[in-house]
Amino acid sequence: MDSTLTNPYLTNDLTAPPPQSYRYARWRERGYHPDLRPISPDSECGTLIGQMGWVGAHAHTHQYLWATAGNMGAVLTETVEDVCLIPYNASPRYQLPPQIVVKGLAGRHVLLTKSGSRLDMIGIEHPALNLTLIEVEPDGVHYRMRFGTPDQATLALNPEGIAPPAPTSEMFHYLLIFEQLERHGFSALVHLQPKFLNLISRTEHGTPDRFYNFLRGYEPETPIIYDESSGIGFVEEKAPGIPELSYESLRLFQNGGNAERHILYWVGHGTFSRGTDLLDAYKHAEYFEAAARMAWEANQQRVDAQAYTEEIVSCILREFNANREASPQTDVGFEDVETPIRSDNVYNYP
Repeated sequence: MDSTLTNPYLTNDLTAPPPQSYRYARWRERGYHPDLRPISPDSECGTLIGQMGWVGAHAHTHQYLWATAGNMGAVLTETVEDVCLIPYNASPRYQLPPQIVVKGLAGRHVLLTKSGSRLDMIGIEHPALNLTLIEVEPDGVHYRMRFGTPDQATLALNPEGIAPPAPTSEMFHYLLIFEQLERHGFSALVHLQPKFLNLISRTEHGTPDRFYNFLRGYEPETPIIYDESSGIGFVEEKAPGIPELSYESLRLFQNGGNAERHILYWVGHGTFSRGTDLLDAYKHAEYFEAAARMAWEANQQRVDAQAYTEEIVSCILREFNANREASPQTDVGFEDVETPIRSDNVYNYP
């Protein structure tokens, strides 16, 4: 088992602090339950928890974030065993905003980072301290927190002593998009607040008609990978935790019936990327932040890092697509290595 993609508390490499200790009391307040069976690191949920830890550590190490701001989530295809969760009737029950109804997720388990959790701590703390599992009720409006929270009785006994943990404030976006688009490869979503993308969004390149074109001019693989799905969806500034942002994000991910987008950019706030798992979702945010950093730092160091022109980008796409076309000949035999091969565009220039 790859230790970099597992949580040390799920593999028994680390154990809970001793009862009656200061740390143990804080763990209980943050949602740790000593009587629950640990989630298997080889299960779907355990694998995703390990991926969350890796993503948080990687983004923090490479300084992709403002501090450790961001959140992640994944909808599970399998329900987690009850012995690993707070009993259903003892789980705190909450209600979604009236604009968000997700009956398609009824009975499903959704893994989310908790509000206020630090992404760089997910991989080195017990999962219950930074993550929660919510279960959507049949009405599609109510949900229960079945992991990472004190139970109802504990919260009722301490109405002012314990601030109840809560899922990330962006959970509305996660639930709506999972319900509508899971079958299209939207099983996991990652929201980061990358520094250089946010910086560029505040410059003359931040307008929607220039933002993606600015980035695609610095890395030839960008248009190859992302042009088919219309690049980045661009969401004008809105308050982060409002349902209107959920529906705008859903619309942009759907991309008008074309190939579904991989990534959105919430202006001044960060990226929202999707994938079949959390590593797949994270790579899109990482890719654009790396391209933005390359362009910004080169220009700050006065390196002549001029972007490709649209003409060269078009040429790259044309040649790439031509090389993917099947040859009309079924058997061309072996080429004579002494015979020079003629190319219409040896240097990839227009």
